[in-house]
Amino acid sequence: MAEYYLDIETLSPGLKPDPVAEKIITIQYQRLSTRDGAVEGNLQILSEWGFGSEKSMLETFRKIFLTGNDWDFIPIGINLYGFDLLAILTRMNYHFNLNLGIEFLRSKPAIDLKPVIVMKNYGMFSGYSALRGKKESHKVKDWYETGNKTGNYQPIIDYVTREANEFLQLYQTLKREIPKIQSPTSI
Repeated sequence: MAEYYLDIETLSPGLKPDPVAEKIITIQYQRLSTRDGAVEGNLQILSEWGFGSEKSMLETFRKIFLTGNDWDFIPIGINLYGFDLLAILTRMNYHFNLNLGIEFLRSKPAIDLKPVIVMKNYGMFSGYSALRGKKESHKVKDWYETGNKTGNYQPIIDYVTREANEFLQLYQTLKREIPKIQSPTSI
């Protein structure tokens, strides 16, 4: 069993990102300890510009993500079911005709922390994204377009690295604190 932090960035032409219509430009993942969320490997950042195409980037990730054993890569992140996994499956289906769908999402183990973050935000969905490190996501499109002109994609790399570090702090805190919560003795 291997837990991995997982996040993606997409090229969002509109105000609200659409996981089934946008090109994936980065995929970030990092192996974590199942016990305490400690880092067990380097942050891997796959980029569309580094591989020359989204398809080549996804082909590399596909070998890591779809091994035939669902427990080899357990994604951990925020809003995985509402965005990241939908985008990954949609784009893999588009490029490789895999026909991955609801059954894959039902059988693939994943830890999506969105409900926990919403609870931390007093049950409100509005504003919860600020608690998950997505403060600059609206700038990714501009950074990408500038990178296409100049070859400098460093602002995106810096952003996804900061986002990963913020997630790791949150996840390690949750791994440490949630087990301390006492369950009611009578249910």
